[in-house]
Formats: sequence, C-alpha cells, structure tokens
Amino acid sequence: MIDRAATSGRDDAHRPWTLPAVVALVSAEALVEAVAVAGRGSLTPGLRAGLVLCIALKALFAWRVLHRSHGAALGLLLLQGTTVVAALGAVDSPAAVRLALGGVAVASIALLSASLHAFPQPQLPAPAESRTP
Repeated sequence: MIDRAATSGRDDAHRPWTLPAVVALVSAEALVEAVAVAGRGSLTPGLRAGLVLCIALKALFAWRVLHRSHGAALGLLLLQGTTVVAALGAVDSPAAVRLALGGVAVASIALLSASLHAFPQPQLPAPAESRTP
C-alpha cells in the first residue's frame, strides 16, 4: 500500500489551521446559500437547480482545497470573488444579508490566501528539446 502523505509531501502535521477553517466556512456558506436559492419562488425550477449546482461546486472545491489541490484553490477563489460581486449587486436583498454573504466570502478568500504557502510547488514538465529518447 502506498503512503500518499509520504509520497506527495502533503502530510497533515504541517497543514495550516486556515485550511480546515476555509472548508468549514465555505461549506456552511454554501449550505445556507443553496437553501436560500432553492426556496426562492421567483426563479424558474431549472434556474434554481442550476444555481444550486453552481453553489455546490463551492463545497466540492473546499473539500479538494483541504487536500491542497491547486485547481480547487483557484476555483474557490473565483467562486468566492463572484459571491462578493453578487452580494454587492443584490440590491433587492436586505443589507444585512448582503453584508453577511460578502463578509463570509471575503473572510474565506483571506483564509485561503493565507494558506497558499502550504500548497506544494507545481512540477512543470521539461521542454521537449531537453528530453532524451
């Protein structure tokens, strides 16, 4: 059996506390946001389902960030940035809800940014000219 922590350099002993905090924060936010979107009767059922699936991507990316996936970190940063923009643009919603949603998104961006140093360095392939047959 292969020890994944030993082979990838991603042991949990050196995982910063900010990664589990991001996962908990984003998962709770995604759950509340998905329930709120699913309960909106002003949206068509197809749009509600599509939005809930997009919101579910946050939880998936957060889970993969816990395993230090570069793509998941980028995806989560983009989704949370979109959430900040959406919170600022939702003028029909109460200000307290908008501030809470935007604040949670900004906090998760800050926590994720603070933990990027713990991600492994990407290994780029060698240029084709330097490869020997």
